Amino acid sequence: AVPVSPPRDAAAKRALSLPPSPPIQGQCVLSYSPSRSPSASPKFSPGCGGGYSPQLQALPGSSPSHGASLSYSPGSSYAKVPSFGHSPNGSPYSVGPADGVRAHYRFSPVLYNNSTSKEDYITDVKALDTFLRSEEEKQHRVQLGSSDSSSPSSSPTFWNYSRSMADHAQILRKFQYQLACRSQAPSAHKDEADLSSKQAAEEVWARVTMNRQLLDHMDSWTAKFRNWINDTILVPLVEEMESVSTQLRRMGCPELQIGEASISSLKQAALVKAPLIPTLNALVQYLDLSPNQEYLVERIRELSQGGCMSSFRWNAGGDFKGRKWDTDLPTDSAIIMHVFCTYLDSRLPPHPKYPDGKTFTSQHFVQTPDKPDTSNENLFCVYQSSINPPHYELVYECHVSSLPKGRNNMFHTLLMFLYIIKTKESGMLGRVNLGLSGVNILWIFGE
Repeated sequence: AVPVSPPRDAAAKRALSLPPSPPIQGQCVLSYSPSRSPSASPKFSPGCGGGYSPQLQALPGSSPSHGASLSYSPGSSYAKVPSFGHSPNGSPYSVGPADGVRAHYRFSPVLYNNSTSKEDYITDVKALDTFLRSEEEKQHRVQLGSSDSSSPSSSPTFWNYSRSMADHAQILRKFQYQLACRSQAPSAHKDEADLSSKQAAEEVWARVTMNRQLLDHMDSWTAKFRNWINDTILVPLVEEMESVSTQLRRMGCPELQIGEASISSLKQAALVKAPLIPTLNALVQYLDLSPNQEYLVERIRELSQGGCMSSFRWNAGGDFKGRKWDTDLPTDSAIIMHVFCTYLDSRLPPHPKYPDGKTFTSQHFVQTPDKPDTSNENLFCVYQSSINPPHYELVYECHVSSLPKGRNNMFHTLLMFLYIIKTKESGMLGRVNLGLSGVNILWIFGE
């Protein structure tokens, strides 16, 4: 600020003051605050240099303690120059009309303090010009942050004391109350859908257990189950595919690479080269899902990455050769269900009734258009009632349990299947223990 009080050393430097002009009614007053740093003093735009011709001259009626004063001849750029009037009774000093950046400095009145250092004074035109230029840059940055303001004094980004509602009326007129449009996205009812899904799941699980707190562990069980599928099935499967492809190349059969050869060619090679590559026949069982072997193998590789099948999409799959997934390709749910059933096929002992080796799949998995015989009390299986989008149900004790649809439907249905084996079948699936001494999958339920 430009102080008007007498400095401690009046003879050291000359203080500058401006010719007085009558203040306009309604304007805030500008007062010197001793707590304000010298860098925060008022400043004018750099354009004022071309709009007026500063001349140093002594005013005839000035006080001796104020020394010489600086007066300006207004030009075309600024017609109004703020003035400072001295109040003999110690009241705040008032400022006249303020334009541009000058309106930025409006502070509550403070009493005059005599502790003014020499650094608080502007003693020459060069210092004043530097001061005005830096302050103009500050105001320009503020205006960039509030581009919809018509003037600095009306901008809400400027801090003004004692503002009334009338001061904000012009700003508020630019905004009009409007009703928000209702969102068309399904997520608008996400909370209601989650609540209804949880209630539906509780009703289904009530037929299996009376423990209402069971669903609190469902997310943890699902994560452990996904990790188990990834570590136990997918990762070893990818490693075996690489190993078999390497062996086939060494045997002079580069045309029989996994992911490039057709499933029929691989089945024929499994019969002919069984003594040389004994694992080829077991590998073919995992790949016997889609005629598009290139996509199937590539998608299994993608699902095996990340540790928890992070790229899993329950009702779709991955891109293939720059083309988005379509219904001619298997969904990720279909791939995971197939490899899970095939893995348990390899763990269950052979059954004379199922010479193809699909003991588990034939007994415990039914896929539409086939339908399960719900009148058979011994039937215990997972039933896929829909292909696209995939949906799975559980058949147990002549009752079909349908868990909520969605991305976790397959995992939750398989979890219920395994939970029944753990709690009602003593962990035994036929003659195979699914616990620690066997398949070791029931650990996902904890103690």
